[in-house]
Amino acid sequence: MTIHVGNMPTKDNPDNLALFNKQVAAFQKLHPNVTVVGEETKFDPQTFAALVAGGSMPTTMQVPYTNIQQLALNGQVRDITDLVKGDVMLSKLNPAVAKQTQNAEGRTFGVVSAAYTMAFIYNRALYKKAGLDPDAPPKTWDEVRENAKAISRASDAAGFMIATTTNSGGWILTTMAYANGSTIQKREGDTVKATIDAGGVKDALTFLHDVRWTDQAAGKNFLMSQDDMRNAIAAGRIGQTVLGADLYRDLVGNRDMPGADLGIAPLPQSAAGIGTLGGGDIAVASPKASAGEAAAAMEWVKFRYLGRFLDKQAAVEWAETSKAGGLPVGAPEVPLFSPEIYDRYLSWVSGYVNVDRANYKAYFASLGTLPILGEPPVAAQETYALLDAVTQQVLTKQDADIPAALTQLQTDAQALIDATQ
Repeated sequence: MTIHVGNMPTKDNPDNLALFNKQVAAFQKLHPNVTVVGEETKFDPQTFAALVAGGSMPTTMQVPYTNIQQLALNGQVRDITDLVKGDVMLSKLNPAVAKQTQNAEGRTFGVVSAAYTMAFIYNRALYKKAGLDPDAPPKTWDEVRENAKAISRASDAAGFMIATTTNSGGWILTTMAYANGSTIQKREGDTVKATIDAGGVKDALTFLHDVRWTDQAAGKNFLMSQDDMRNAIAAGRIGQTVLGADLYRDLVGNRDMPGADLGIAPLPQSAAGIGTLGGGDIAVASPKASAGEAAAAMEWVKFRYLGRFLDKQAAVEWAETSKAGGLPVGAPEVPLFSPEIYDRYLSWVSGYVNVDRANYKAYFASLGTLPILGEPPVAAQETYALLDAVTQQVLTKQDADIPAALTQLQTDAQALIDATQ
């Protein structure tokens, strides 16, 4: 039997590619009836439907949290409930992340292979320059606003700013809405309703408006993609923002930001806050895979992505490869297994940890207390695209009518949902 597996590291990442090939050889030794063929195919929302329809989707590949519910609804990923039921390894997964792979009926459509939460990101060096304590990140949005003003007074950096284009504005606004007490969609039985006109969205937009216009602490560039934002953070041009807590690897490993300057803390909450948005990667199986191919693919997924948390040799090999490639070991992430299993994994790789984990004590502590909420279940990316516009509007128009904008967005978002359900 031959299975095709996506997300193979590219040749410009030789250390990780070597580890991948080593894992393929070891897996095939354990499963001599299975041949693994690696492919560099990665998820692209613009081409995924054609990939599935054309029969060229690998037997397994990773998709983001954002899209899993819609892909399941569309029948573009395989229902693997019968494959994961009773599995010894998968039964140990962190329930908070495992539930992201399930639909409202409890059917399972993938296996989480990496997880993070949206977090408060800040520049520790800019905090020091502004006379702020980098070891005491803000817990409320009022504190974020005060710190933004201090950073803007002490430097040329924006005190607080978010990415606002390519769906990132909507994604981050949704996160900030959660922190202010509202979701943007609500499931009622078999239907999903838009809830964009709820109070949390309005409070988040009002915060952005006030930082920009009242405090003059949002900088000068209000049309930034997530890639722009990451470059700006790494270059010290942004003091505070909201992004995924998994960005240490990218900012420090790829964009040359000093690790000591990167602050990652729990997402601040208002009194009504209900938690933070979860994100990550989910390994799925092709809907056109046979039962045997899907079963082999899930065995590969467990071996490739989860084995290092349960097997000391796999953990050490992963840590050695990452450190040799200049990548972080011990950076913030959501544990895929119980705290006890994750702590044991950390003890195995302790000799390779190259991240000052003391800087992220508050974030690590929050993982056991701050609720992790899922993505909007229907048309998430399309809804985020709608919300991009309103984040740009409040940052570029001082007289932006937020209630009127939300009323229109509520209508438009519900139309998107109705067209999809």
